[in-house]
Amino acid sequence: MPTSVYQTAKGERLPSVTQIIGMGWPKGDGLIAWANREGLAGRSHTEARDRAAMTGTIAHELVLARMGGPEPQLEQYQADAVKSARIPEAHGVGWLRGKVLNAHLVEVPLVSVKMGYGGTPDWYGLVDGMPTLLDIKTSAQVYAEHWIQLAAYRLLLQEAGHEVAQVGVLHLPRNLDGKGKAIMKGADKQEHHEQAWRLCQHVYAIKQIIG
Repeated sequence: MPTSVYQTAKGERLPSVTQIIGMGWPKGDGLIAWANREGLAGRSHTEARDRAAMTGTIAHELVLARMGGPEPQLEQYQADAVKSARIPEAHGVGWLRGKVLNAHLVEVPLVSVKMGYGGTPDWYGLVDGMPTLLDIKTSAQVYAEHWIQLAAYRLLLQEAGHEVAQVGVLHLPRNLDGKGKAIMKGADKQEHHEQAWRLCQHVYAIKQIIG
């Protein structure tokens, strides 16, 4: 989906969750090691990164459509990119099998003037009757910043009056190995991720001051 612009009623721009985390939670050794492996294999890590990002974007649309979201506009993508995205989509279908979902919000932008940021959670609704916030990831693994991102989204949802009983990362591998799974955590178990989010906000604010 297009990048959202978050602003107050007066038109003042607000940073996004991903902007704040990107500035306050730098990428670690995992990304460096991956880029090194790509280089040793004679591949451009930037091209691989862009392909992975496109696969993730399309997979998001395909899976969210199965979870109550809008139908994806696949004609805008190249056929090989769509083909690659069918693998994480299949993992998502496997996870969805047997579950009862009731979508309330699917990629709906949320803004908090009080907290000073905006964000767009992937999916919020009922999973087998439980109020759940889900974020879809096609990364190699689930990283700490994913949970920090969910903590930030949960605060936005709660301020908007939505109950969140649990949060989860729906991890969908981009290869045939493994299987789709949702790693769930009770909202009351996210205190340390919320604290990390607050620290990211502080780092972001400091960097805005000093440039």
